[in-house]
Amino acid sequence: MKQRSKVRSLGPIAALGIASLVLAACGGGTTATTSSAAPEPTQAAASEAPAEAASEAPAEAAADPVAEALARYDAAKAPIVFSYPGEAFDAAASAKGKKVAIISWDDRIPILAQWGDTIASGFEEYGVKVSRSSADFDIEAIPGLFSQAVASNVDLIVTNAIPGVVVPFDVVGDIPVMTTNQTAKPGVAPAENIIADVSFNYTIPARLMADWYIVNSEGGAKGEAQVVASEGQASSPIMVEEMKAEIAELCPGCTVTFADAQLSSWFDGALTNETRNALTANPNLKFVLPIYDGMTLAGTDPGITDAGSDATQASFNATPDVMKGLGATSVKMDVGCPNDWFSYAVVDASMRIFAGAPLVADYGITCRIFDEANIGEVDPSKEDSPNWYGIDFLSEFKNFWGAM
Repeated sequence: MKQRSKVRSLGPIAALGIASLVLAACGGGTTATTSSAAPEPTQAAASEAPAEAASEAPAEAAADPVAEALARYDAAKAPIVFSYPGEAFDAAASAKGKKVAIISWDDRIPILAQWGDTIASGFEEYGVKVSRSSADFDIEAIPGLFSQAVASNVDLIVTNAIPGVVVPFDVVGDIPVMTTNQTAKPGVAPAENIIADVSFNYTIPARLMADWYIVNSEGGAKGEAQVVASEGQASSPIMVEEMKAEIAELCPGCTVTFADAQLSSWFDGALTNETRNALTANPNLKFVLPIYDGMTLAGTDPGITDAGSDATQASFNATPDVMKGLGATSVKMDVGCPNDWFSYAVVDASMRIFAGAPLVADYGITCRIFDEANIGEVDPSKEDSPNWYGIDFLSEFKNFWGAM
């Protein structure tokens, strides 16, 4: 794969260096582009070494790589199947009288608010008392929110997109703390002193976005791609790594560049400007792959419009505000991983902690592709699991939690 050695940062992130703290937990900074054949450098090494153009022979490609990418893509349109990865346990008894604090990085971000709402509703089904707070993108507020939770004598603290590295354990004492979406793929251990982390498997949407590009570009013949990552998000380096691997395997002749948009730049015009500039500078750039679809709303989609470009996009999260415009905007595909499945998995893990039951290493959350061919099958205005995925996830989990 022709991965251009270009990694851009789109402005400083607000909130006193939260990105640096998150990356410290992950072990490095923005990953430079590398040859698909060479082993990936460690994140620390990649952040220090200058990026170089790919020069080594690519890995052996599939006999018909575009057909293989299409097969993988089409398979993700199949109905999702739910499987519970543990044994049933008495959640009702263990939940009785318990109190949980949910502390969010910023509930003004729609997906974080949605996760918090659903997690809270799952707890309340079993009588767990829930308190919620949001740091509103202010890292200095986080210790105070933990102090409030401790003062309320909660039995568990669940963080919503707050990494373990910023948890004030000197304040928390013996109260268990669980993070969410920080490990980002199976087999990654939670941060030190964190009892558990429940996460999507971000390798799935990353590879599906790569497959979409390979198919729609006809193996790169119809244009180059730019991946837009987001330094500071725990899943970002994993998604970049997986997209590189998929493209290296199936489209070694594709030309792909990598840029970075820290969270603040999604909304302040910087991402729009950088997207417009990239498209204006390179007329052969026809595919934009922002790894989170929130980046498209005030960022990459306006940038494409400003550039007068016919570039199209694929992304991940199936946020309703993006889904409502899917096909009518430059966003033509969005990968949805069921947020209800994830949210009730957080509840499941919490009640396992209360019950002393074995924790689940991987909840096996899978994903579905939404594109112009199937978006008409769902109501995109609000995520509805029976409508979008054909599964009532709360009912499925309650089958293993026992009677209320």
